Amino acid sequence: MTPTTSYYPHKTTSDLRASLVLFQLLSFPFFVRIALFAWRLIDFFRIPLSPFIRLTGYYQFCAGKDVTSCTEITSRMADFKVKSVLDYANEHSENETDFDQNTSAILQTIRAAAKSNVYPFAVLKPTAIGSFLLFEKKSNGISFNDAEVIAWKQIKSRLESCASLAAKSGIVLMVDAEESWIQLGVDALVLPVLKRFNTERVVVAITLQFYLKGTFDTYKQLIDDASQYSLGVKLVRGAYIEKENKRAKSLGISSPVCDTKAQTDNQYRQALALGLENLPKHLCIIATHNEPDIQWVTQSCKQNNILLNHKNLWFSQLYGMRDYISFSLASLGANVFKYVPFGPLRQSIPYLMRRAIENSSVKSQTTLERKMLKEEIARRKTNA
Repeated sequence: MTPTTSYYPHKTTSDLRASLVLFQLLSFPFFVRIALFAWRLIDFFRIPLSPFIRLTGYYQFCAGKDVTSCTEITSRMADFKVKSVLDYANEHSENETDFDQNTSAILQTIRAAAKSNVYPFAVLKPTAIGSFLLFEKKSNGISFNDAEVIAWKQIKSRLESCASLAAKSGIVLMVDAEESWIQLGVDALVLPVLKRFNTERVVVAITLQFYLKGTFDTYKQLIDDASQYSLGVKLVRGAYIEKENKRAKSLGISSPVCDTKAQTDNQYRQALALGLENLPKHLCIIATHNEPDIQWVTQSCKQNNILLNHKNLWFSQLYGMRDYISFSLASLGANVFKYVPFGPLRQSIPYLMRRAIENSSVKSQTTLERKMLKEEIARRKTNA
């Protein structure tokens, strides 16, 4: 990728310094463990979180408490051709009231997208609109009781209401992947809706996780089967590797995760090639922070005369992470969006915990974040 004038054009120098301090803290696993323990105590005793908000990383990884409060940040990024997808950060949904509330929030993001080209996509997490246990039973072929039959119909209704509004609004609804042991249930819910809504264009897009064995074969089969509709797929490596391995070990079963990182990398690279090959008809969303893969894609596009702003090719990174990748791609003319979580602080803590653990466990990535932040601060100081 060719460097931009600034890797962080949307941030003030003060913002950059705050980000640098946070990533420095996240580089110490001991600090992260202490912080996670403290957050759990604060939550258990219902201690007000506001005095500790800067220590939570909320401003780094979340854009606001609701759709309206995200507008300032998402508009600022859009000024530099980086779009956004609003993601309601509620990861502890347990009952029908939660599921209905989450559905309302997702519908609100779709309506916001209908009114602004800042938001070309919306996103839905299946376990935000229905019970994890119900998806698990569906995956294992276990029959539902009468109450569960009704609950499953409600999940289908929630998904279809979101897909219907997305279709009317002219945007794409991305559906996140889940843990492997409930994914068959998710597929049973989502794929029929995808096929029904994607006859004219991509309305519903699914997510494939390539750290799982056999995912490339699944992707290939999906493309082979998609003769009567358009397929939309977000390609990710995956988010649950530790949980998957831990569960497999506890059950004494073979892990569904690729045996080596090289196998995951190979699957992902194969998927990128297949996605580019099928761009004329199918939507390919490359959701990764891996620079070699992104460079491979941009070089492949150049070699094969594929425009980086092809309507069916998008790149995505998480808000608050890898800004130097996102804004560099946008400066080259690529279609780019940030995955932008939002929600009240206390509700967002589980999401923030995941981001903290992710950054502390991948030391090389945190080191690179700090390096890029320091370089940008020094550049601004020199040019001041």
